[in-house]
Amino acid sequence: MNISIYEWTFIITNFFGAYTIYKFMNIFFDERKVHNKIELLSYIAYSIFIVAIYLIINIPVILMICNIVAFMVLSLNYKSNMKKRIVSIALIYLILMCIEMIVALISGYFNFPLLSANDYSSVYGLIIVKILSYVVALIFGNYKNIKSGGFIPNSNWFCIVLMPTASLYIILTLFQAKGLSWIQVMIGIVFMLFVNFATFYLYDVITKVWSDKMEKMLLQQKNKYYENQFNLMKLSVNNTATIKHDLKNHLSVIYTLIQNEEKEKTLKHISDIIKVFGEQKEYVRSGNVAVDSILNFKLQEAEQKKIKTILDINVPEELNITSYDMAVILGNLLDNAITAVCELTEDRYVNIIIKYDKGRFILKIDNPFEGKILKEKNTLLTTKVDKSNHGIGLQSIKAVLEKYNGSMELVHSKKVFSVTLLMYIELFESNSY
Repeated sequence: MNISIYEWTFIITNFFGAYTIYKFMNIFFDERKVHNKIELLSYIAYSIFIVAIYLIINIPVILMICNIVAFMVLSLNYKSNMKKRIVSIALIYLILMCIEMIVALISGYFNFPLLSANDYSSVYGLIIVKILSYVVALIFGNYKNIKSGGFIPNSNWFCIVLMPTASLYIILTLFQAKGLSWIQVMIGIVFMLFVNFATFYLYDVITKVWSDKMEKMLLQQKNKYYENQFNLMKLSVNNTATIKHDLKNHLSVIYTLIQNEEKEKTLKHISDIIKVFGEQKEYVRSGNVAVDSILNFKLQEAEQKKIKTILDINVPEELNITSYDMAVILGNLLDNAITAVCELTEDRYVNIIIKYDKGRFILKIDNPFEGKILKEKNTLLTTKVDKSNHGIGLQSIKAVLEKYNGSMELVHSKKVFSVTLLMYIELFESNSY
């Protein structure tokens, strides 16, 4: 088989194009699922696959479908959810497609058959397409929020996906329409390109807004925990000071009552003293301020809702984990457990186990539930009606676990739901002078 200069150029530039796709993928995805060598081999395999399809078939619609499928396969190299994969593939493909068609029109090619062989043969046009695509990838590399942001509401996600999908339809329609000049078609494609540029920017902005919203919600939550813990500590100090100040008087009264064998009055007086200490209950005092503040806040809520709590807490005073991260994992899991138990009329309890042993932080929470679980693969989905504002906590927990090389195991029977977290955390070492 004789291979033309254009075909040789296509083969060579296609490998460079694969590197451009790699740059685009790294804009969207932050962490690999596979080893570097496997990732490299996947891009080489992609290049060979596309070259083979071009040399054997060379029908635009077939190449388009093969590229989209191949992009999806390449995205599996990275950790992400399906929504983000779809958005990334749609935006990457549409931007590359618009660039290719604009360059083809400028180089004088106006015949774009969808179902028959493509006879485009401009070597310079092919090289320019790859260079411009790479430049665009470098420019979009400045958008950092897309990579870090993992959660957007379904309504926003649908709008983001709709734009590149509609753009693809409009572009294909432009080439099938009769009576349009190449200038009209090119102007339409240029507008579609800018629409997808704008979509890229909006996706970056939306992920930033939702990331900030999550941080703000969690910060407010953490502040509540610490304010509650401060009030508990302040009240405890004040009560202790009060009792200490009046201790002599109290003992004198009790002594006199006992001498007079006034048992009921004696017990009443002792009971009044105890009430002073119990005006605001402190459920946990492990010494770890972050853990204590969250638990005392949440367990007070559980008691108000008549939920029994069973505790087994053994943690050191200082752990090398931020109070923010502790609030994310412990606060959100307790929220979920309390919410689930509130839907029950009997057997209402939450069992909490927190242990630390040789660098391992283990958190386990068991609670009964009504039996309705929504899961997508290994991801637990919220059953609440307002899904745009719920489910954020679970995304945040996953992000924290990744920071500490942790894992989460979800187990449930028909009546009991159990979540176990394992994180590798060192003891905090303070500097000594």
